[in-house]
Amino acid sequence: MNPIPELKRQLQPMALILACALGLGFLFNLVMPQGLGWLPEAVSRPLWQPMARDQALAQLKNGAMLLDARPAGDYSQARVRGALKLPHDEIAKLYPLMKPLIAQAPVVLVYGQTVSRFPAADVAQHLRAQGHEKVYVIEGSLETLEKSGFPIQRPRRGGAS
Repeated sequence: MNPIPELKRQLQPMALILACALGLGFLFNLVMPQGLGWLPEAVSRPLWQPMARDQALAQLKNGAMLLDARPAGDYSQARVRGALKLPHDEIAKLYPLMKPLIAQAPVVLVYGQTVSRFPAADVAQHLRAQGHEKVYVIEGSLETLEKSGFPIQRPRRGGAS
């Protein structure tokens, strides 16, 4: 018995279902005004502005506040020297405590990006939604920032910094 005709018979309905699902998905996006976003709103409709790394370094020298939006565990392993921890997944809890400090900053720079996530965009979006005007995102990973001249702080061996 030849298995090829049987396999073709089983694949045809699956291909039809997949084609219908894709067609209905695109139709939904065309009909609905908000559609289904392929990217999170903080990235697809940002309230914040990006800032080049060299401009961010200059802003830091002029007193800008630097926020690390990465998870707390990443922050404890390494961070840009002087950065304050404001993880995107803890912003609802920490923002009210940090609000007066953030409000005093002339410029707020947020960093934190991985291959699959962009927590800096979420934090910057939240800050802009709260009324902070000069909020910028420094794009790139911690390694990219280090290569661009940002001073990196790491814990000393045998203890936390």
